[in-house]
Amino acid sequence: MHTETAIIRGREFSAWAGSLQVRPIRPDERETWRTLMATHHYLGFRGLVGESLYYVACIENEWVALLGWAAAAWMCRPRDQWIGWTRAQQWARLRFVVNNARFLILPDVRVPNLASKVLALNTHRLSADWQAVYGHPVVLAETFVDPARFAGTSYRAAGWQYLGDTQGFARHHQRYVRHGHPKGLWVKPLAPDSPAILHAPFLSAALTQGALTMLDFNALNWSGPSGLRERLAHLTDPRHRRGIRHAVDQVLVLALAAVLAG
Repeated sequence: MHTETAIIRGREFSAWAGSLQVRPIRPDERETWRTLMATHHYLGFRGLVGESLYYVACIENEWVALLGWAAAAWMCRPRDQWIGWTRAQQWARLRFVVNNARFLILPDVRVPNLASKVLALNTHRLSADWQAVYGHPVVLAETFVDPARFAGTSYRAAGWQYLGDTQGFARHHQRYVRHGHPKGLWVKPLAPDSPAILHAPFLSAALTQGALTMLDFNALNWSGPSGLRERLAHLTDPRHRRGIRHAVDQVLVLALAAVLAG
């Protein structure tokens, strides 16, 4: 097969790359998508968890691949260590991470490098689509690859990063149960400096698209040399010394933050 030729259910397509499109499914396509995924994916399909989006990849209106994105894993040690966030940040910001829960190349489709091209096109538009549907962006994509079946080659070719293996647990009825089949964890940043955005002390402006954002507090010099705390500490404290419980710079920082937040 020539590298620029695709065979889709017996039909031959030349110069197919220009017509490859990845888009969210329409409401009337949902049942077809679910049936194909349940029939042909090795895990089957019963539904996606939490906020989710369903995509189809087409070449000249021929369906060639299906993708399903859902809520991120509740806990995942390699991911959480790589991000570096606290447990409180994890609970509050997990919605900005999305999981590629299903990816299926349909039967009778022979297209060179299709999987990596589809992944690249999908992740390029994913955050904007999430913003449009759920009112917030996503800045990191994750997926779990079964090493007994796949090597993660397509994810690597699409720019994903392997972080390590899981410990072989799965969430079941609000608790984790060992299933004994560790998966390889792969991640794809959807925004520059995704880990820094997710573990920043304050909610980043990158996570509040569409909302009123007056100032990115993470960009402020709070406590470094010539920082805000140092400058405020030099101000004269007009209060009577008796009964003071908090330093004047601490009080002023809190007051300033409240004013900036409206």
